[in-house]
Amino acid sequence: MASDQIVCSICGAQNEPKQNRCTSCGAKLDPLDGKSLTAEEQHARRHQQEGFHWKWVAVAVSIYLVLQGIALVALPFAIDAYEPEGLAALLISAGIWFVGGAFVGFISPGRTFLEPTVGALLAVVPTLLWIDHISIVDQLSLMAMIVGGMLGVMITLMGGFLGEKLQMKKE
Repeated sequence: MASDQIVCSICGAQNEPKQNRCTSCGAKLDPLDGKSLTAEEQHARRHQQEGFHWKWVAVAVSIYLVLQGIALVALPFAIDAYEPEGLAALLISAGIWFVGGAFVGFISPGRTFLEPTVGALLAVVPTLLWIDHISIVDQLSLMAMIVGGMLGVMITLMGGFLGEKLQMKKE
């Protein structure tokens, strides 16, 4: 049964409950019961992600693209004075990634702060292509867009971690 599997904290591989070492990477496995962990080990594991769920990546990408569509596509049609280009559009996108990462981190069960970050990695390409397409006056170089996109992804990680912290306080 999958619930009886031990997930390797290093590589994420599934292992049988009786395994002492990961069959994929050879790392030492923690027992399922968690009772044999010392207080220091339990404290060190409090922020470790327990698994990876593609469902939350899809949720994150959907949230990012919908919010980006509103902020970068729909609002410029609705508000004449609103024209996000170049750096401004990139900063708006980073804010959306942070808020979206915090939201997904908050609503997803367990510790899932990596999923919003992977979602941002997937959403950054169409977002940067759109920003490049709409930027007429304030155009950014390719390097500036790549660095800005990667900074946005790192900001998403912070948002996801904040969402997880808020979720833990709620419980």
